[in-house]
Amino acid sequence: MNGKTKFLIVALATCMAMPASAQRLGREKPKDALPDDMSRNTETTTTSAATTTTGRKLDISKGAQKAIVEFQTAVTANDVATIPAKLAAARAVAKTNDDKFIIASIQTKAALTANDNAAIQAGIEAMQASGSAENPDLAARFSDLGKRYKAAGQVDQSVAMLNKSLAIDPNNVGALINLAAIKESQGLKAEAVTLMQKSFIASKATGKKVEEGNYKFAAGLAYAQRMPLANDLARQWYAAYPSPASMRDSLRIYRDLNRPTQAQLIDLLRLGRAANALSGETDYFALGSALVNAGKLAEAKSLMVEAKTAPKVDTTKSAFTDVVKKAAAAPARAAIDASAKAALASGNGKAMIDAGDGLYGVGAYAEAVPLYRAALAKGGDPGLANLHLGMALARSGDKAGAIVAFNAVTGANADVARYWLMWLATQA
Repeated sequence: MNGKTKFLIVALATCMAMPASAQRLGREKPKDALPDDMSRNTETTTTSAATTTTGRKLDISKGAQKAIVEFQTAVTANDVATIPAKLAAARAVAKTNDDKFIIASIQTKAALTANDNAAIQAGIEAMQASGSAENPDLAARFSDLGKRYKAAGQVDQSVAMLNKSLAIDPNNVGALINLAAIKESQGLKAEAVTLMQKSFIASKATGKKVEEGNYKFAAGLAYAQRMPLANDLARQWYAAYPSPASMRDSLRIYRDLNRPTQAQLIDLLRLGRAANALSGETDYFALGSALVNAGKLAEAKSLMVEAKTAPKVDTTKSAFTDVVKKAAAAPARAAIDASAKAALASGNGKAMIDAGDGLYGVGAYAEAVPLYRAALAKGGDPGLANLHLGMALARSGDKAGAIVAFNAVTGANADVARYWLMWLATQA
């Protein structure tokens, strides 16, 4: 996938392009990765005070101290002419694992200053071979080197270093993310999605919030492969970064991958409207035409009035002509109230749901609630009645009641209720 990838959605009979939301992770610096300057355990100027990244004091042998300090001094001064000889001299007198470790650390710092990836690799591997390196530090260093090789276009070396990092720490977030980006570029899309999933789990386990761009990347990649997992990834994105845009894309992914019925499409787009996630002519046309086709003219009329002032929507276009014309024939509020009263008297559960929908469509959410409750008692479809009861309660401000109703939804509408619950969780 590249930056030009678009989500596609079929809105009724009209095929329309979805805004691009997936992006490459390589453009972002993973916050979980170690900074490029990885020499923090050799910042001291005397070997007697040297410590590891966890604070363990290094035990440097007396016979090696002078040579190590001279080597460190040359590196700190970036005296490239003498660094090779000082390195050789320090290695010659090294006795302990800690001697070898600190020499390798200083060697790595010199390589970083020189921006020499091969030399950085040699230094880190020498640290690992010393026996005194600590696994978290090694994993972070190999991960960072993998990024460096990737930036230099040396993909094979990058993969090798990232795999070294993951062999030490399978939950290294930076390594997982960068390896996923490489796998995606190699066409190994499913592997990339799996790696991104692992990075999310690893981030959350350490209490770190996943970056929004990473959710976009993973959801977009899974969607492009038509993977059902895209639905879950998009929901995770919305839960972490609730916004009209993330709701809109989450709903569009679900709509395209699951092909909901007309009634389910209406209830999903009603959620989009509640979340201020209807955007552009595609969304308003999709909901408006579905409402007209379902005979919900009062709600369609209300929607078309709203659409007239919505950004980037021109309801005078020919695509809207039929919707606007039919919506204009909507019944008056008095007729809707009369239908509700008649439905309650009839004892017919389906008629009660339909009448409740009429009130819901004109924004009389609290007044629709008794109709849906009555429908549940009179044999109306419990899945649909609970779904619409939850919607009416949510829109009227009864969050607790809505949660109970949505959680009672089973069957074909369970997924629709799940999306409403997802939005409800973000409301005060």
